[in-house]
Amino acid sequence: MKEKYLLFIVGMILVTILFFWVANTNLKKNITEIERYDKRIKTSLEKLNSAMLMDAQLSQFKEILDNTLTTNERFSIDELNDFRREIERLRDNNKLKLIRISDTNKYNEPGLLEHTYSLELEGTFQQMGKFISDLEAQNYIIKIQYLDVSPTQVSGKTDPNAPNTYKITMELSIYKVKKEA
Repeated sequence: MKEKYLLFIVGMILVTILFFWVANTNLKKNITEIERYDKRIKTSLEKLNSAMLMDAQLSQFKEILDNTLTTNERFSIDELNDFRREIERLRDNNKLKLIRISDTNKYNEPGLLEHTYSLELEGTFQQMGKFISDLEAQNYIIKIQYLDVSPTQVSGKTDPNAPNTYKITMELSIYKVKKEA
């Protein structure tokens, strides 16, 4: 009888070892498969994120192209007013003081429209830098023709720690490219 119990216990131990060995092998196989799927998902997500970023950049580039291609012979009044309002908005956002703004229509090279703005502003270097950075981010082809920064005359400065203000004179041009028929 002892031998039967001993044989039964040894059989149970072998079945238990076999069960855990099969379960462990199966679990390892499933984990490697999950890791493989996880790796594929990560690379797919990276590709998707890259594609979304590229799409956003290309759509912005398309917007710039659409905004700068024209069949007209000159800038429309609405376009000029919109750009002037945009300059005003940027100036206001950067808390620059407007002294003067004027615009002129320059001689256009064949296939190119150009309109020039002259600005006189007053502010700090930081405000000027932010203004120029914001201006460059617009959906226009913009060229700064001239930039002059000179200190303003301060009579009786009240706060010695107040930032220095400068007179900023700039001439910038916006361009459009004429579409060929």
